[in-house]
Amino acid sequence: MDPRAVRSRAALHAAVLEATREQPIAAVTAAALCRAAGVTRDTFYRHAASPAALLADALRAELEGVIATFGDERGRMLAASGGFRAGTRALLAHVAEHEVVYRHALQSDASSEVRAMLVGFIRGALVAHALAEPGGGEDALALEVAAAYAAAGTVGAIDAWMRSTPLDVERGTSLIMAASPDYWLASTGEEHPTA
Repeated sequence: MDPRAVRSRAALHAAVLEATREQPIAAVTAAALCRAAGVTRDTFYRHAASPAALLADALRAELEGVIATFGDERGRMLAASGGFRAGTRALLAHVAEHEVVYRHALQSDASSEVRAMLVGFIRGALVAHALAEPGGGEDALALEVAAAYAAAGTVGAIDAWMRSTPLDVERGTSLIMAASPDYWLASTGEEHPTA
C-alpha cells in the first residue's frame, strides 16, 4: 500500500474509533469521518463501503497485531506464548479496551459487520492453527464446521460477558476456556480448565 493510503487508512481508523466511543456506529456518517480524518469522500470510499465496514476494518487491524504475538509464522497457537488461554485473554483485553465501541456494535442490530468480522477473525485463527498441526487439514469440511462453530460460540460468549459490569477479563477468559472443546486445547498441551 502506498504511504499516502497508509496515512489515510490510519486517520480513518482513528476517526471511526473515536466517533464510536461517543455514539453508535449507526449514527456515524461518512461525511463526519472524512472531516475528522481530513480526507475526501472519494478517499473514504477507497478504504471502506460504509462507516460500519470501516469500524470492522479498524478493529480487525488492531486484533491482527494483538493475536499475532501468540502464534508462529504458520498461525499455530504456541504453548510457550500461553496458547489459547493467552490468546483469549488478549482478545478480551482488546474488547475491554474498546468496551463502549463493542457494546454499541454487538448489542444492537446496527453493526452486524463488527460481529461478522469477529466471527471471521476467530474462525480464521482457528483454521490457521489447525492447518499448522500434523494432519490438521485431512478433513477440510470437519475443520471448517468446528472452527465456525467455535468462532460463533466465542462471539456469543463475548456478547454475554459484555453484559456484566465491570468487565473482568480474567473471569471472562476462564469462562470461555471452560466452555472450549478439548481438541483445540490439546494441540497446545493446555489442560481443560473448569470455570
